[in-house]
Amino acid sequence: MSRESDALARLLSFTRTKDPATEAERLLARFGSLHSLLSSDAAELTDAGLSPSAALLLSLAAAIPARAAEDGLRETTVFDKSEKLSDFFVRRFLGASVERVSLLLLDEKFRPLAFKRIAEGAVNSAAVELRCVTEAAVLSNATYAVLSHNHPRGTPTPSRDDEVTTALVSDALASAGVKLIEHYVVAGNAAHPIVKTLAGRPSVMPDSFYE
Repeated sequence: MSRESDALARLLSFTRTKDPATEAERLLARFGSLHSLLSSDAAELTDAGLSPSAALLLSLAAAIPARAAEDGLRETTVFDKSEKLSDFFVRRFLGASVERVSLLLLDEKFRPLAFKRIAEGAVNSAAVELRCVTEAAVLSNATYAVLSHNHPRGTPTPSRDDEVTTALVSDALASAGVKLIEHYVVAGNAAHPIVKTLAGRPSVMPDSFYE
């Protein structure tokens, strides 16, 4: 039994599932991975044969890492490395079955000031309201900002629209005196930094930030 299957079987053992191990293997075969399973909504889970109580338990379990990621934002946290931001956003989006756009605001020492949900649904330049982004940054007295959104069923490879959105947000924040550090696209356990590879948009961070 794989680690994913074992973890899922342990969760299912708290429900009335007759054979948690066998059911775990069946569900993983259907959804492809534990992350994909936990990113599914309750309707999809019940359609897959789970009881309403089991579907609810898995939905609640998927929400725990996201809540823990937010609760872990303390003044002592320092997001001075891309790896730290990637880890935060991967945990934050675990269990999300729809695309969400979020903004993490930092002070001059890269400590968190606020975490805002900007939009929900397909991310594009129309969905992300630039005024909402700049107002959140200014009201938080932020020096830096980090944009992020997830691809629940895809890969972390950014689309052309993702790149356009990154440029628009970067310019809008710059006009308010706030620097966009990165825009991460999250899928599964991976987070892709767009700014690092965006042509004509040099990163505000040194190369050591990504090491």
